[in-house]
This record gives sequence, C-alpha cells and structure tokens, in this order.
Amino acid sequence: MPKDGAPDRVSSWYSSYVLLLVGLVSVANYYDRTLISILVEPIKGDLGLSDGQIGLLSGVGVAVMYSLLGVPMARLADRFGRARVLGSVVAVWSVMTVLSGRTVNFTTMLLARAGVGVGEAGGLPAAHALIADYFSPRFRGKALSVIGVCGGLGLSLAYAGGGLINDWQGWRMAFYLGGLPGLVLSVLVFLTIREPTRSAGAGGTAPNVTFRQAAATLWRRKSYVLLCIGLGVGAIGSYGQSAWTPAFLMRAYHLSASEVGGYYSAVSGPATMVSILLGGLANDWLVARDKRWPLWLLALTFGLSVPFSLVFFLERDFALGMGMTMVTTVAGGLWVGPSYALVQNLAGPPLRAVGAAVFMMTVNIVGLSLGPYLTGLFSDLLTPSFGNEALTVSLCLVTLTCLVGAACFLAATRTVIADIAEADAT
Repeated sequence: MPKDGAPDRVSSWYSSYVLLLVGLVSVANYYDRTLISILVEPIKGDLGLSDGQIGLLSGVGVAVMYSLLGVPMARLADRFGRARVLGSVVAVWSVMTVLSGRTVNFTTMLLARAGVGVGEAGGLPAAHALIADYFSPRFRGKALSVIGVCGGLGLSLAYAGGGLINDWQGWRMAFYLGGLPGLVLSVLVFLTIREPTRSAGAGGTAPNVTFRQAAATLWRRKSYVLLCIGLGVGAIGSYGQSAWTPAFLMRAYHLSASEVGGYYSAVSGPATMVSILLGGLANDWLVARDKRWPLWLLALTFGLSVPFSLVFFLERDFALGMGMTMVTTVAGGLWVGPSYALVQNLAGPPLRAVGAAVFMMTVNIVGLSLGPYLTGLFSDLLTPSFGNEALTVSLCLVTLTCLVGAACFLAATRTVIADIAEADAT
C-alpha cells in the first residue's frame, strides 16, 4: 500500500473489476443525462415547449439538485461508504429516467429531470473516490480516464440509441428503456463492491472534519479554486454545445433524430473516447515531469475548441461539419482525465469525495445549468433578427466562454505545485 491507501498495483483483478463496474455506471450516468439532447425536437413538439424551456430541462433540472445535494452526498460517501452511496444513487436516477417518459408537460418533465439530478449528485463524487481508493497516484489518471471514456460511450449510445428508439416507438419509450440498465448496475454495486480499508489520516474517511473545515481547506488551495471556476465557466460553452448540437444538426441539415444520432454518434463517440483516454495517458506521462502540465493541457484543449467549434457551426457543408466535429471532440475531451486526477490530488486523501463534489457542483451549477439554458434563451431572443439561424448564433456566443476557462487554468499554474504538496501532507 502506498501512502494514500490506494493499491500499488493496477493489475489486481479486483481493482480491475471495480474499474469495470464503475465504468458501466458511468455509461449509464451519461446515457441518462444526455438522452434528452437527441429527443429535443420531438419533446418540444409533443409538449409544446420553447427553446428556453428545453434549455431549462437540459441543464437546470439536473444542475440545481446536483448543487444542493452533491456535497452532502459526498460527505455521506466519505463517512459511511462510497460503494453504498453509489449503489443507492444509481437506482434513484434510473427510476427517475423511466418516469421522465411518463411526463405530460413542462412542470412534470422538470420534476423528473430534477429527480435524475438527485441521483447523479452522488454518482461521480462517489465513483471518483472509489477509483482513487483502488488505484495509486501512479495509475490514477489512466483509471479516471477510463471512467471518462465510459462516459463518452454513454453519450454516444444516448445519441444513437435514443434517436433509433424515438423513430421506432417515440421519445417516451427511449426514456423507459434508458433507465433499466442502471437498476441492474445498482444491485451489482451493492452486492459486489467492497469498501476499501482506509485510515482516517490516509484513506479518505474524515469523521472529525466538518464541511466548513473542508471548504476552508479547499479554498486555501488557490489552484483548486481556479480549476473549479475555469471548468465551470468553460463548461457553459461545452454543455451548451452538447445539449443543442443534435437540434442544430436537425435544423441546419433537415435530418431526423435517428439520422443525427447515427451520423453524430459515429463521429463524436469514438473521438470522445480516444480523446479522453489520450488525455489521461498524456497527463500521467507529463505530470511526472512537471505537475503544472494538467493545467497546461486544460488551457490548450479549451483554447483550441473555440476556433474549430465556430467553423463547425458557421460552415454549411455536412462533410466538413462532421470533420470539424471530430477535431472539436478530440480537442474538447483531453481535459477529462487531467482535471479529474488533479482534483483528487489537490483535495488530498481525507477530502476526496468532497473535493470531487465541490468541483462537480461548480461545473454543473454554472456550466450545466447556464450552458443549455442560455443557449436556448439566446435562440429565442435572437429568432426575430436571425430566424432559423438564431440557434447557430447562440451556439457561437456561448462557445466563447471556453476562452475564460483557459485563462483561469493558466493562472492556476502559479500555485498548483505548492497546493499539491500541502494536500499530500494531510
């Protein structure tokens, strides 16, 4: 065992099993969260919603509950068992995904989406903390990148599967079938994942640390704060694009949901998985040379995504657009492994789940909440001036927030080495 309590060997069959199962949970997480994006047009027509209301459903419905419950659930995970919390929340968001198919208007759909947010509030923090428990810092970036790759797989499956099911049996059936795998996974998590042995000083349970003390500790690490702010603001553009790109393709190229799901997932899905895996591999290789490299990678990926995204939205050649999708997806996915690993390293062993929860809360309440909503709101406001191109202009505007994120990451390089040293000393 290394200092932080994580197993020293990634070859352990049980650690690999935990990684596999948590990876499948990540697939279900992103599938259920993303499914609404490919169903925007049929839901909008069936329930009579505006783009602004769709934006609220895509972002705020999940993000608000995440912001309220993410940290409390992470505290429960740190204190009473990360596997127990993970199994519970998977069941909750899966049930609420199924219930999304029973909604009849904006209000009931918003409540169902909020229920998905209740479950997902505890998902990523508990999952990341478990992976950090089972894998040493030497392998943590790769392991967390695998979780990110699985998230990319879930996103791709949501686009392709959701589009096909919608054209086959309608958007309600897409929600019904989307929630079922998570119920099976929740049982497997409960029955087969063991809580790792951790000491209070080196393993992650911190019964004597209050949330105020934890927050003060994380606030003192300025690079952690800048990382959260940068990802939160930059994610406005990322989540706005993720929520509205399928609808953009349908409107710009007059495609059906299954056509968009097939074309877009075939390009973006593999590119996402390759990008996230490359980001983790590059992080583990480069961080051994300089601990500031994760932040340089983040600045690079967010900065490059802007010009490529603008070409994608403004050019009306479908083949070129799909090519730009591959480029922007690769550029835009390199951040996942480095940021997840950096959060764990900056939080330190006693605050792993809380550090991940605060990080994800910031990203979700700012990026996930505002990104889809502002994109839809701007589209509604710009429609009188730009007509059918209003969504295009809106997507271009929110994309520019990625530049703010890049600036925050560069600023964080000034203190990250000292902040990691302080976290390692806890």
